[in-house]
Amino acid sequence: MCAKSKNIRDFDSLFELLDYFSTEEKCIEYLAKVRWNGGVECPYCANDKAYRLRTGRKNWKCSKCRKQFSVRVGTIFEDSKISLRKWFVAIYLVAAHKKGISSHQLAKDIKVTQKSSWYMLQRIRESFEPEKKVFDRDIEIDETWVGGKEKNKHMNKRTKGTQGRSPKVKTPVLGILERDGLVYAIPVADTKANTLLPIIGSKVKKGSKVYTDEWKSYRKLGENYDHSFIKHSANQYVDGSVHTNNIENFWSLMKRGIDGIYHHVSDKHLSRYVNEYTFRYNNRKMTDGSKFDVCLANANQRLTYKSLTK
Repeated sequence: MCAKSKNIRDFDSLFELLDYFSTEEKCIEYLAKVRWNGGVECPYCANDKAYRLRTGRKNWKCSKCRKQFSVRVGTIFEDSKISLRKWFVAIYLVAAHKKGISSHQLAKDIKVTQKSSWYMLQRIRESFEPEKKVFDRDIEIDETWVGGKEKNKHMNKRTKGTQGRSPKVKTPVLGILERDGLVYAIPVADTKANTLLPIIGSKVKKGSKVYTDEWKSYRKLGENYDHSFIKHSANQYVDGSVHTNNIENFWSLMKRGIDGIYHHVSDKHLSRYVNEYTFRYNNRKMTDGSKFDVCLANANQRLTYKSLTK
């Protein structure tokens, strides 16, 4: 066993991960440690006193509600017949690969069906929910459009009236980025001021310096913020500190990943994919082992197949 593996947040390779988590029991113990910070909390009544059971798949029994439970209950792993060892490999690969990993490739890597790996990836993305942060420093705001390009389709399959900003075949995504800090991105119904401004108001502290392009929906930002904008229509991209290059770099990374790895993302699931790229960007300075830990710590939500596919 590698010396570094004693502290899982120091491992930097898949080999070290597999070397450390050599048994299912080790995975259970580590998940319990990360989830409950060394203690135990009943997922049914939140009681912090439980007894350890020696036999059976359910590892603990609550001293208050008397229900038995395993470390998986109330997490993305609940009701999954796939071993935690395979789950941990999947989480590591998703967090470590800069552009993500497809369900077909993951299915081959951990030897499960493509349908199972797709469901696993969607569950893992549930742990990528962005933290609730209000931005208050130099902030870049921009929007992008995700979807297929009409010019790549045959003439008789193209959708009419999709020139420019059209939601018919593409979905707009709003991005808010704090320079040298975090990014927040969310799919939106459209790019009208009535849609964008309330989101910006909830995420950006009033009085902050805000940089955008000249899109008309941003014109009222000057009422609450120190707003400067760049004129892309006039081939102007940088004017001193006024630019949106950082958020555009994030868009480029996200789109290359979606186009190159996933090829197609439906509107229904787009928010999870956006959260995936947001997570990797916001934790880009962490080691792969630390990102793995963050995923486990945030895995306390259940996503059923029925709710995912309804």
